[in-house]
Amino acid sequence: MYDPSIGQESLTTVDVVGVLFGHILFGVAATLLIDWSWIPLSPQQKDSGRSLKDIKRSWGWNEKADDPNDQINIENKRSIVQGNKE
Repeated sequence: MYDPSIGQESLTTVDVVGVLFGHILFGVAATLLIDWSWIPLSPQQKDSGRSLKDIKRSWGWNEKADDPNDQINIENKRSIVQGNKE
């Protein structure tokens, strides 16, 4: 894109595509990583589609942070099951 104030091109196609891609990436990340449940919804809005909680649950995301002890217990159970198979 030509900028007459400096007499040369100031934005290239790569710049524009980079900015667009960055905005899209930020939008997706903000949608998935930020807790939006504080926004009040009307009953019609709630009935119109799946909630973000339902979508995250279908993707296997837990609502609460994982407890490190739970992960250790899961790994111990896996090793016990694998030990029994051998």
